[in-house]
Amino acid sequence: MSRRKWSREKIIQTINDLHMAGHSLSTRRMAELGYSGMVTTAYKEEFFGSWRDAIRAAGLDPKEVCKRKRKWTEERIVQEIQRLYREGEDLSHSAAKRHHQYLVVVAVDDRMFGSWRNAIEAAGLDYEKISKHRFWSKDRIIEDIKELHAKGEDLSHEAAKNSHGALVSAASSKRYFGSWRGAVEAAGLDYAKIRKINRWTEEKIISTIRNLHTQGKSVNNSNMRRMGYRGMMEAASRESNFGSWAAAVAAAGLDYDVVRKS
Repeated sequence: MSRRKWSREKIIQTINDLHMAGHSLSTRRMAELGYSGMVTTAYKEEFFGSWRDAIRAAGLDPKEVCKRKRKWTEERIVQEIQRLYREGEDLSHSAAKRHHQYLVVVAVDDRMFGSWRNAIEAAGLDYEKISKHRFWSKDRIIEDIKELHAKGEDLSHEAAKNSHGALVSAASSKRYFGSWRGAVEAAGLDYAKIRKINRWTEEKIISTIRNLHTQGKSVNNSNMRRMGYRGMMEAASRESNFGSWAAAVAAAGLDYDVVRKS
């Protein structure tokens, strides 16, 4: 790890990655994980001048994150692998060890999965295909967006997330564009116009509510926002449509009081 060439951007990215993975960012923990070189580089005046200032540059509070330490479990490892896969990360052993050493180290521990293959398979992925998988890149994301647009698909956030969740997840990750809007605009499309394509009519709102209900998903306020349907809820609440979300749910033939409690 000490031979890696660090830049300000790479240090900030790594700090955020380690924080998201639940690690304490204390210098002691960094040494345990093999990041002593990064800490030493951060102390240089031409970088941040101190480790705490490096943490602040990453938008974190040193007092909080240097104390925080979440215990790794098999479940957490699986969730992290699945998250990285959705975001298009190369999870072959060599690439994962190079970019996500902290995860590989805990995953191959005998108290966890014992090997990276076992961890990958526990996450529901085909280890043999991992090395051959066509992973995401900015170019691939842009290419896919352009192809979907050419086919006339609805590329509003809600619609794209429902039909092409992996694409939206990858595009929105910090590694690529940071947001779906950023990816759509990088593909040369007018996001404002894209959003207008998805005009929520009363019929479309009712149909969507019924489809979600049939799939066993709660259509109460909090869950709809969690699933990314804020735009539809706002449209449903307009006086020109139903006037409120409760009225829209009722119009779909559901008991709003039951839905609200679900």
